Amino acid sequence: MNKAKYLLLLLTLTAVSCHHHDEMGIDIAFLEINIREYHGKGNISVLAQNTDCYQCSYVEIGTLPATNGDAINVTLYANHTTVIKLVEIEKNENKSSSVPLCTLQSILVQEHAFYKLIVRSPDDTIHNVSCQIIPYVSSEDAYLPILFLFVTLTGLALVWTVVWILFKKLYRYRRWQFANFSNNEQLVQSDLGSTNTTPSEGELQIRKPTRLASLDTFRGLSLTIMIFVNYGGGKYWFFAHSSWNGLTVADLVFPWFVFIMGTALAFVFSSHHRKGKSKWRLFVQIIVRSIKLFVLGLMVNSTSGRGHPIKLSELRIPGVLQRFSLTYLIVALTELICSSGYTRQVLNEEPRWYHRLRDVIHFWPSWLVAMTCLVLQIVITFAVPYDMDGCPTGYIGPGGISKEGEYFNCTGGIAKYIDTAVFGKRHIYQHGTCKNLYQCHSMEPEGLLGTLNSIFLCFLGVQAGRILVAYECPKARVTRWLIWSFLLGGIGALLCGASQNEGWIPVNKNLWSASYVIIMASMAFLLLSFLYVIIDVKELWSGAPLKYPGMNSIFVYVGSETLEDLVPISFYVVHTHLAQLFLNLWSTTFWVLVSAYMYYKNLFVSV
Repeated sequence: MNKAKYLLLLLTLTAVSCHHHDEMGIDIAFLEINIREYHGKGNISVLAQNTDCYQCSYVEIGTLPATNGDAINVTLYANHTTVIKLVEIEKNENKSSSVPLCTLQSILVQEHAFYKLIVRSPDDTIHNVSCQIIPYVSSEDAYLPILFLFVTLTGLALVWTVVWILFKKLYRYRRWQFANFSNNEQLVQSDLGSTNTTPSEGELQIRKPTRLASLDTFRGLSLTIMIFVNYGGGKYWFFAHSSWNGLTVADLVFPWFVFIMGTALAFVFSSHHRKGKSKWRLFVQIIVRSIKLFVLGLMVNSTSGRGHPIKLSELRIPGVLQRFSLTYLIVALTELICSSGYTRQVLNEEPRWYHRLRDVIHFWPSWLVAMTCLVLQIVITFAVPYDMDGCPTGYIGPGGISKEGEYFNCTGGIAKYIDTAVFGKRHIYQHGTCKNLYQCHSMEPEGLLGTLNSIFLCFLGVQAGRILVAYECPKARVTRWLIWSFLLGGIGALLCGASQNEGWIPVNKNLWSASYVIIMASMAFLLLSFLYVIIDVKELWSGAPLKYPGMNSIFVYVGSETLEDLVPISFYVVHTHLAQLFLNLWSTTFWVLVSAYMYYKNLFVSV
């Protein structure tokens, strides 16, 4: 009986604690400002500035009388450092003046912790005001669930590796036993007492599958991370998209997906050319597939109504699959028209002086299209004037409170202007990543201008595929991929100045800036090299389970987007990092399991 009471009490306390944390919210800390030994003549304005908010003005988060004993409670975000400034506002004869009291630089607080800010002046004047922050209620480290997750996944990966190695050894041992038994049977049954059991040279060669598992694994890795961050990523800031300039984990996966689509295209067109397929038939297939992707994207966007029919006047037209559709259309048509060298020149020609660069030289028309897209995007962004609330030509900032709010309505510059002119204000994305930090207006991250750089990125993926087609030696393939990776990485670092905000062209996912797509391509070449070596060359890993969603990517993505609110994919949990992290992991794992089931049932969905 005592044990039952103790268990009931424990469950009650746990539920109360979870409810308490749920009410407090995620990444929130509390600051109590106390006035002690100071008597002012007006009110004290509490101003705050997030250090990640580039060139932002201070925002008032509270006011209190400048008299001894007064206090106020304010909230701070625990995921980034904050600058706090206290200013006394005095009013005299219908005029007001501000007197700075103190400034606290780079305050980094912990989630759900409580702090006190003590304001005092020994001589009761504004000249010797001191401000001191004192923590008085600490909290647990919000990043402990990440550490626990890392240790758990590492342990599971080690167990899986050991089991896989033992399975392979047992399989080879059984094959060796069977081979010896067969040889002995042949010796017994032979009239001469001996038989030639040496296999031919062709029999010694193990025929490997033509489909590269590393490509499916790369695609599956990108898709799995995409689903995880779209479901919330445990509500950690680094699993969400950047507010404006910069990179987070969430910013990596979409461009990688575009890159690997281009890599697969090179394989597809190489096969089509060798089989002599009709170009007209391929043209029709490209158009039909592009239309299917675009329509699927509209269907995915229509699910934002959360169970209610969405108004057509508010339907978002651009989107992820729409971006894929337009990118695929341009790149595939270019490859169809300009890629006859896949068979006639690259694969069959005699070695010449440029033979080591045949994967580039023979495809110069495609490179011309790719470079045109890149240059056109840069020129339009920085040189074409436009009329939108007085925004200056070449502006690529977040607008809002950036630059003291001078360009409040200029979010994204001409990129937003084009999308608004083509689609209308109500048909673009309404929940931009810059809203919370910069208080900016809506911004379409999959807009038309950024599609030009998406096409360029896809062409770089096609280049990775051409290397696979043109060179059979793994060393030649990996060497060229690494050269491309380091070359593009250097160009990207030069464009962004190796900084978040100060370079010529900052890294920006919302705009799909030139530096962003070039750096993403650099990382993609590097990751593809790594996966190719360990999966297809060394065969240290089969690619499972990540290769399963990579082989049914369209089905998994559309399913994850349209069914995200349904049980057992999603359900209510308390609003803490730990609970949200495991919910989002489970939701992601669900789709990996679905794709694994489809793989073993030989079910593959394509458009």
